[in-house]
Amino acid sequence: MMAKDKQVTIKKIHLDSLIGILVDLYDKGVDYVDIIGLNDKIQDTIGISFSKEYMNTELRENFDNIPTTNKKETDSSDENVKAKINIKLSDDDLNQLL
Repeated sequence: MMAKDKQVTIKKIHLDSLIGILVDLYDKGVDYVDIIGLNDKIQDTIGISFSKEYMNTELRENFDNIPTTNKKETDSSDENVKAKINIKLSDDDLNQLL
């Protein structure tokens, strides 16, 4: 069980957008993701990060074809390239939830 002071609550994440992104990543061979959360007074945000090592070995060639908001290389090895996808909710997304 996570200690209360370490718990992070990300509020009002649009499920249709999140599920669509996760399904798309899974279909392209991503088996695992890291989820990063940021609480903001204006809008909570989640990011999804993964690397080639998180992908199905038979589908790793798809890694470079996955569209992302930010790809960076941490060293010269392809296995250490990480991709991040950030999900931000617009006012329209939030209004749809109400």
